[in-house]
Amino acid sequence: MKLFFIEPEVAGGHGNQSIYGTEQDILTDGISGRIKFLHYEFQGWLGDDLLEATPAFIVSHKLKAELMSSTFTDFKLEECQITVSDALKELDYAKKIPPFTRLIPFGKIRIDGERFENWSGHHFCMSSKGELVVTQEALDLLKRVSLNHCDIIPLEQM
Repeated sequence: MKLFFIEPEVAGGHGNQSIYGTEQDILTDGISGRIKFLHYEFQGWLGDDLLEATPAFIVSHKLKAELMSSTFTDFKLEECQITVSDALKELDYAKKIPPFTRLIPFGKIRIDGERFENWSGHHFCMSSKGELVVTQEALDLLKRVSLNHCDIIPLEQM
């Protein structure tokens, strides 16, 4: 199975309304449990439909529709709060940003550089460091939308 490390555009970060989980949440839910509620504040945006604020990922309404119409079941989509920085407000940038939703992969994997091990077999995975890894099939779906500022690195099994 071909796997790929996906390093999305970082267009902002955790806003002050984010709610962080406990160590128990992380033990139960993996690294995604570190954030119980995501507030993503845009600092800029180059137009990609998949964005990152480690260890969280958000998807545009366009990518959300693609995911929901797919046969993939190994992720969860969760509402999040989206805001723009004061600098972007001054540029009237908020009107250009579409709705976004949080993407939470269910799969687990360990990666070291460009190598992987302990893959759970899911199409959408997150490492303990918050790195997103997908299968070729999942990558094909992601490529239907804009990933122009996303690094995609093929992985080899250890």
